[in-house]
Amino acid sequence: MENKVNPEPYKWKDAYTVNISIIDEQHKKFLEIINELKIIINTNTCKENVSKVFFQIAYLIDHYFLKEEIYFKDCQYPNFEQHKIAHNQFIDRIIQFQKDVENNKENLCFDIYNYLEEWFDEHILKYDVEAVAFLKKSGIS
Repeated sequence: MENKVNPEPYKWKDAYTVNISIIDEQHKKFLEIINELKIIINTNTCKENVSKVFFQIAYLIDHYFLKEEIYFKDCQYPNFEQHKIAHNQFIDRIIQFQKDVENNKENLCFDIYNYLEEWFDEHILKYDVEAVAFLKKSGIS
């Protein structure tokens, strides 16, 4: 039996805004994926929709992680390597989730949801804030 989550969608808050458009776009897209997972979990349609979730995550990684890393590298962000390692760990975890699909892992969408929610809280709302402050000092907007 699939777990349930609070059906109330996450809403973008002004506190999330960093005023660097590409990063704000990335964070909003991330919340969209989390909200999509809420619907999938609560309608018990993981098997039918999990590939769409992976497609959205792949798009996020391909279009946003790389741009963010380019900004950080170009501005000589001192914690660039740590940030890149965190991104690579995220990618590795997503790959593991894809393997879990092949193995018909139970509660997979719930596990993905929990992971993405934790990533949003820990990486985006805490770690990215520090990095963004550095980018702004370097003139990125």
